[in-house]
Amino acid sequence: NYWSKLSSISGRECGKTNNFSLFCVLQALKMDNFDAKLLSNRSLCWLRMGNGERAFSDAHECTKLCPKWAKAHYRLGAAFMFVKDYNGAYQSLSCALELDPESKEIEKLFWETMELMS
Repeated sequence: NYWSKLSSISGRECGKTNNFSLFCVLQALKMDNFDAKLLSNRSLCWLRMGNGERAFSDAHECTKLCPKWAKAHYRLGAAFMFVKDYNGAYQSLSCALELDPESKEIEKLFWETMELMS
């Protein structure tokens, strides 16, 4: 549908236009509140808007819906990092790396977590 397509575009642009991106994702989730990609995008928006609690909640729900999706675990790891729970971030990012060992994005955040844990 229209909002889902727009939200996937706006999810990538979230850092530039947070409120519009969040609006698009919220509209799309009204039509399908069990869409893991939409929850992932909303988690990213919340994170970039500084709301770690909501980012965590959406990322956690995303991992329950799609436990084999690396990006869901990556989003959860990023939310853990935001609230400075480095052990939680380590666990989530380790899982993400197991699912997608080629991802440079996941690997980068994983090593940032490792540095902060030491």
